[in-house]
Amino acid sequence: MSAPLILADGLDADAIAAILAARQRAVGSTRSLDDRPTETLLVFDLGGVAHGLPIDCVRAVAPLPKVTRLPHPPAALTGLVAWRGTVVNLFALAELLDRDAAGATAMIVLRHDAPRIALAVDAVSGVTTIARQPAASALATLVVDGDQRLTRIDPVMLIERLLPARLQEG
Repeated sequence: MSAPLILADGLDADAIAAILAARQRAVGSTRSLDDRPTETLLVFDLGGVAHGLPIDCVRAVAPLPKVTRLPHPPAALTGLVAWRGTVVNLFALAELLDRDAAGATAMIVLRHDAPRIALAVDAVSGVTTIARQPAASALATLVVDGDQRLTRIDPVMLIERLLPARLQEG
């Protein structure tokens, strides 16, 4: 089977081959960018800085309810909140990340059942899809994807920092 003949006014075979090769590179690079694995992040704000948490570890987002303070809590534990008939541990993510917070107005409830965990954040911005990042051994990793720039929070490391080892499996 032979290749079909391409006719073009004023172009020789080498010029046609160069145009086809450029088109193939353009289509190939577009396809490879689109085929990259992606992940969806819930985007939230802490002190004017955008952060992201993988959406599959988020149970819900809610306005910050009344917080019941505890005597002598661990540093990042703000207190307890009532949410959908359960008691949830509310942690100040800004303190854990060593960030300034403008004032928490929302909470992100994580998919962790025992104990229930929520993170106090300044505001929730929405969701975004970015290229999946290689596994990092850090709690927070800067992600630059096109014109987006945010700090991705690793949920496994977050749970490790918040809870003692015996409570991390919930």
